[in-house]
Amino acid sequence: MESRKDISFAELLDELISSSREEEPFRAEGPRPSLRLDMLAQIERLQAENSSLFREKGASAYREMMSEPTPPIAAGLDETEAKLQPALEDLFFLDPQSIANELGIKTRNNPADLDKARRSFAKRYHPDRVPEHMRDRAAMRMQIANMLIDEAKRAKR
Repeated sequence: MESRKDISFAELLDELISSSREEEPFRAEGPRPSLRLDMLAQIERLQAENSSLFREKGASAYREMMSEPTPPIAAGLDETEAKLQPALEDLFFLDPQSIANELGIKTRNNPADLDKARRSFAKRYHPDRVPEHMRDRAAMRMQIANMLIDEAKRAKR
């Protein structure tokens, strides 16, 4: 191999390949692979040849999904609100003491239990899970709960 500073990577690679062919005709672990091609070029070629095929398949799947009738969103709201009613009533309480009691912070000793309480509280009161008109209160409750849990974790260290 030449030791030049102005040699390009491709030239260096070509030199390495040619010198390896001259030095060892067969590898110790077996014959060389018989498939010699530029994989990147082949992948690009296959993508270019099949792009119209995949584009049409995606478009037809989209059209098929859009042709199915979707249930009205408002119809499910009454049912959802009925299931969440106990949780919605709790959204009126914003005082930290009632939230701490609900979280059970006094009885939970280790950080894992506090994290479990945080997840359970978020599952029930996260703003994305309540009706839109109650999201601000839910967000405030989540902030208070997170603050209480973080304080409890710091106190137990």
